[in-house]
Amino acid sequence: MKGENLESVKVREQIRSVLDLTKAGDIMKTEFEVVDPETTISTVVSRMRALDLHEIPVVEDHNKFIGIVSYASLIKRRNLPITTKAKSVIEIPPKITSNTVLTDLAEKVVSTSYRQMPVLRGKRISGIVSREDIVRIVPKVKELASMPVSEIMTTDVQSVREKDPIRVAVDLMSKLEIRTLPVVDDDGKLIGIIGIKDIINYNWQEQRRETVGELVGSSKPIEIEVGSLAIDHPLTVAPQTHLQEAIRIMIENKISTLPIVEDEKLKGIITTYDIVELVASFKARDMVYVQITGLEEEDRLSLDVMDEEIERELKKIAKISKPTLFTLHVSKYNEAGNVAKYSLNGRLITEDKVFVAKATEWNLMKATISLMHTLSEMVKDAKEEMVTQRKNVRISS
Repeated sequence: MKGENLESVKVREQIRSVLDLTKAGDIMKTEFEVVDPETTISTVVSRMRALDLHEIPVVEDHNKFIGIVSYASLIKRRNLPITTKAKSVIEIPPKITSNTVLTDLAEKVVSTSYRQMPVLRGKRISGIVSREDIVRIVPKVKELASMPVSEIMTTDVQSVREKDPIRVAVDLMSKLEIRTLPVVDDDGKLIGIIGIKDIINYNWQEQRRETVGELVGSSKPIEIEVGSLAIDHPLTVAPQTHLQEAIRIMIENKISTLPIVEDEKLKGIITTYDIVELVASFKARDMVYVQITGLEEEDRLSLDVMDEEIERELKKIAKISKPTLFTLHVSKYNEAGNVAKYSLNGRLITEDKVFVAKATEWNLMKATISLMHTLSEMVKDAKEEMVTQRKNVRISS
């Protein structure tokens, strides 16, 4: 996000006003699929697979909404029998109505990581709105449309090798709560991409499907290599590609993930989630929006201390550039006996720029402190660079 274009509150308000001209009712689809609460998970997954859905609403009594079933929740519940009924695994998403404005809608999507969410009229579903529906609006805002993808791409990209077992990809997707991974060779050259749907489609052909884990490819580690299921020669863009063009490629090809490649090397990745997150950052709010995901139950006792550290560092950052949205995902690995190692991925959006950083430590709080310190230094360096550029412009003129 170019600082000279977005540093003023006035410009941000102008962008938000353009975005919020659109409401959920303007972009929702009025034809959508639903399932009955008594439907078995086996049938639900079959429907989702056939319709290319990641979530599906569960309704009763003529579209009375009771919740949704998502791939994300099913992957986490690996030993669930596939005869389980949909009503036993439903989740309740944040409420969206036809009058929910775009930035508020985007924040609700970010808070859940869902690909699509129901729009309610009272207790009944009147439509479905997806990440793609939100992303389609971004090119209408010239300041965002002309932004290079390098400004918001994730640079520390998790990837797999073509010789890795599929279970490695599934475990990584589950830990990071993502659905797509780049496939690289030993030199870091992008050679393919693999998604959870590729794994599900393969597993569906298996005759013996006793649990949800087997159904979605997570509890039965398939002993085949990633390269056997990966898509070769995936679509890519260069770092300087404008966001508008990246969005066009995603929508026209019905993909949610776009690798960023330079000199055949993987430099980053951009997803529809990243773009929705950018839209959410423009929501009017008194405080910065903070979201932490991936914490395991035994680590939630550290959440209050993490919040304190994050809040303290965000206050420092605010003196340099006002933060608007911060998301943090925690991954945990057992690399040395029973000692866990933490990997933290953070994305900070300020009024000037998007910053992405990672920290890895054996201690969760040390990782949090390290990550926030890195982000602070990045914000400081970006501000100094901006000031230098302005001085050079004044001198040259």
